Amino acid sequence: MGQCVAVVGTGYWGRNHVRTWAALKQEHVIERLIVCDLDENRARELAEEFDCEWHTDALTLKDTFAITAASIATPTPMHAPLAIALMEQGVDVLVEKPLAMNEAEAQTTVETAKSLGRLLCVGHLFRYHVAIRKAAEMIANGEIGPVLHIESDRLSVREPRPDIGVIAALAIHDMDICRDLMGDIDPEEISAFSLPSEIEGIEDHAVIHMRFPSNTCDNPLGPSAQITVSWRSRVRGKVRELRIIGRDASLHIDYLDHTGLWIHKHPQNIRGPDWGGFGAAPRERVEIEGGEPSLTAELRAFANACNLHAQGTPFDSLNILAPGEIGVIGMRLVESALQATKE
Repeated sequence: MGQCVAVVGTGYWGRNHVRTWAALKQEHVIERLIVCDLDENRARELAEEFDCEWHTDALTLKDTFAITAASIATPTPMHAPLAIALMEQGVDVLVEKPLAMNEAEAQTTVETAKSLGRLLCVGHLFRYHVAIRKAAEMIANGEIGPVLHIESDRLSVREPRPDIGVIAALAIHDMDICRDLMGDIDPEEISAFSLPSEIEGIEDHAVIHMRFPSNTCDNPLGPSAQITVSWRSRVRGKVRELRIIGRDASLHIDYLDHTGLWIHKHPQNIRGPDWGGFGAAPRERVEIEGGEPSLTAELRAFANACNLHAQGTPFDSLNILAPGEIGVIGMRLVESALQATKE
């Protein structure tokens, strides 16, 4: 029997979960889909739009529909409590990032999953982006030489969220991806600056600098990274870009592009008198076949992991890119950056 999945919380991002799960249901990746929201009208309307069932009480989903898995996309304060409650009922869960409101709560959630033998994943969906996976492969293979620096921009204009600021909402992705590309090595230094929004305690613009240990990615001095995230900065619409500067070449990734990335190979005589200019080393396109939106890849992987887990496959053989432990580390990075803004 296939997976019966519930989406708990159908706000802006929860709706994307519903849409994506509905498409996967059409592919027979899952068997049944339930929309759950405290707002009955919203739940009913989404169920009608995406041809699925609806409910209003997350805590009775298991008894009512016999769900086997759930996406939790509620406001952040409810992430950990709902994840724990559903896991205690025998449900595998994927929790949107951040996993919890702080590192301690995230750690408790992970420990609960382990004690119950439940599958806990966290929504660090850019780990599933095909260009990120390709970049990680190219870095590991030495194709761009030692990594010197990473630049990341995640910019848009919107009203600030009432529960978390841009560091927990946006920069958590970029700090995690930098760490992922470094081979899951923790930074040894984090500094940050932020601008306050009109909501007390909520920042809507931040610049974060990270320094990784010496010899990370073959860089004797240790790679650095600068991350800019904003809800008040727009240059040309939504910006979601990553630039990885290596000794021998640089990579450019547009997160809105799921078909490839760009590589710019540095001229060997870039500092010499015979340098022919940037035209001497034009950037080249690296096409990636079979790419799909990161959320689709993430939910497809989660459904597959749930099926394998139900068949008795050990956790360490599931090849999950963003298990609960990544959510704990993500909160640790967020808390370090938030603390740095106060120093």
